[in-house]
Amino acid sequence: MAKIVGIYNNKGGVGKTTLTLFLSDFLSSIPIDGRRSRVLVIDFDPQSSCANALLGIEKVSALKGQKLTLPHALKSQLDRWAQDKEPVNLGDYIATRTESPSVKTRKTKLGSLDVIISEAEAALDFEESTTLEDSLYLAAWVKEGLSARYDFIFIDLPGNLSKRNGFALVGAFLADYFLIPTEPNRININAIPLTMKMLRNIRAWRGSRNDFKLLGFVLNKADRRTKQYKLHKDALMQFANMADCKIYSSILPPTPKLSNATDDSIEYFTLSDRYEAYYDHVRNIVAEVVQDLGFSVNKRTRRTTPNKSVSAGQG
Repeated sequence: MAKIVGIYNNKGGVGKTTLTLFLSDFLSSIPIDGRRSRVLVIDFDPQSSCANALLGIEKVSALKGQKLTLPHALKSQLDRWAQDKEPVNLGDYIATRTESPSVKTRKTKLGSLDVIISEAEAALDFEESTTLEDSLYLAAWVKEGLSARYDFIFIDLPGNLSKRNGFALVGAFLADYFLIPTEPNRININAIPLTMKMLRNIRAWRGSRNDFKLLGFVLNKADRRTKQYKLHKDALMQFANMADCKIYSSILPPTPKLSNATDDSIEYFTLSDRYEAYYDHVRNIVAEVVQDLGFSVNKRTRRTTPNKSVSAGQG
């Protein structure tokens, strides 16, 4: 069954999309247990930034034009339940980024992965006629239909979740784990209480039988030498302690190079092409997250392998 990870922060611009991209890129490209992982990204952000980076804006635009988006699928499924018809085939709404067979290189190629996209108007239309209960039922339906197909499912959530955002809540109800990217500065630290409040709401709405685990905070655009980091690290640690989660020791540095990674107008074929000198920073973040999901990294080969404490059925 898939490890389903929601990437969330109530504040925008903190790195939700970039972290989703980094995790999906590496885990689809580097072997785990001797094979490439089956990875799915579900982009709940109406701007489709992560989907654009993975598939290209032309392909995403074509999918939207064909109404092959998640809100269209969810609305159609609600209609079919009401009419007692056969369920929607979610496979029809999955787009694939394939590894380029024409590129000959010794570098690690960007691996094949799947993406489901959003669309702003369709999401709003979905929300006008649905309830919180609908979102819960649909999240369970999506999980049942997709979880067995993948090893990892990453959910890129928008900020400003509320009870009215029924579409995005489907994604929040899907996740079994959450990661919170943030920047160690005053503005972003002040936004954390609203993020934690929404996660408590999500936990309450989901119910005790459908709980999730908060893995921790990932520091983006961070430098431990700066005054801002030194001023606000204790406050961030307090929030982590209150939530019984961690602050990841690996950080993403403040560099435009990592911002370039999400630019779909730049064509990338390998991991090192996309991440350049910051490859190791991203790999280290991914390795830490993977370890918390039940795997470990073989430091000699730099290959991810299952943790012996995790049964085969979980991985």
